[in-house]
Amino acid sequence: MSQKRILLNDKLGEPYRPFRGESLLTVAEGWAPWWLESEEDGPNWQNRRPAFDRITLDNQPAQQVSTPWGTHTAGLWQQVPSAPGNEYELTVEGQAWSSDDTKPGSRLEASDVNLQIGIDPSGGLDPESPLIIWSETYQPLSHWQTLRLVAEAETAVITLYLKSAPTLPKRQQTVFWRNAYLRPIGRHKRSINIVGVGDTHITVEPERPQPGDEVTAVISSTRAHEQVDLFVQRPNDEPVRVTHQGQTIDEGRTIWRYSFDTDMDGLYEIRFVGDEGARLLALRLLRVAREVQLVASDSARTTYKRVYVLLPPTANEKWLLAAAKGSFNGRFTIGFSADDAGLGDLEHRHVLAVNPHHWPQVLTAAWFQQHYPGVTFTPIVANKPADLEHWLHNWPGP
Repeated sequence: MSQKRILLNDKLGEPYRPFRGESLLTVAEGWAPWWLESEEDGPNWQNRRPAFDRITLDNQPAQQVSTPWGTHTAGLWQQVPSAPGNEYELTVEGQAWSSDDTKPGSRLEASDVNLQIGIDPSGGLDPESPLIIWSETYQPLSHWQTLRLVAEAETAVITLYLKSAPTLPKRQQTVFWRNAYLRPIGRHKRSINIVGVGDTHITVEPERPQPGDEVTAVISSTRAHEQVDLFVQRPNDEPVRVTHQGQTIDEGRTIWRYSFDTDMDGLYEIRFVGDEGARLLALRLLRVAREVQLVASDSARTTYKRVYVLLPPTANEKWLLAAAKGSFNGRFTIGFSADDAGLGDLEHRHVLAVNPHHWPQVLTAAWFQQHYPGVTFTPIVANKPADLEHWLHNWPGP
């Protein structure tokens, strides 16, 4: 799969869907509308909610945002995966019609339309956030113009914004968007796994599928996300047909199940999304390969039983202290290295993996079986350090 294809529906083309069922909010799949409400004491033409719709211009579909006889501050947004510290260049084509005439594309008494594109490097969803980096302001009246912006990501998810803010009300007040492109600059290394808000994460079975296998994706979250979908892309960036298997509640967590078929070698991208694909809730990259090679473990000086409490890279000192307190009676080994946990030609090697979904690549029993055969793997999902300490203290042992 092309790791540089980051945007969903980058052309802002088909299909178009009524956002949350509202026909006046028809937007390109993968994008969501936003607008600022008018002030109570302001004129009725100012900052009206625009109509979002599909239009064909120059024989190509485009996203339309319009407020005839009014103004707006509005646009589209989409969350996408990123690599913290990496720079990204966003380009989008924009055009606006602003006129007191009815002729399409007329510029009679036109208003400034003030088109901008923005990137929130923290992945926020507030279009008024001071964290958003905005491009210069463009006035592409009756012609297409490419807007450009470069910004550096701070987290594993960034949010892209398209914005227009006409100054004066006009009979024609319409903005068009098409052909967005997000390009990583320099070295770009995508996260294998993105854990979203509410500890939303994706697990798959089997962990190491071969072409032709059916894969079951299980999404777990402490939040009951609404309007969700699972998008899967093949290594050649083509979409995969996904079947929804249902939604349940398990010990306070919401569980969604999906299935899809694999038919080629390579890296599949699995996105759990909301708002017709615009909101990125969790992401997982899955490698499908025909062969699995086993790497032999090394030899230890003497054989003994070892229990290794493996903390994820996200763990801080509080988690380390909780692991130490919980492991004291059992004298377990504590560390942060999956390789250290698996090493050793020992009679018994037991790995207690704390929050394995918090690793860049989710740790699984299959991973240890591939690299360190013979390891017994037990995943532990703990929401806070105190829960981990209690679990380890009361674990009966291997």
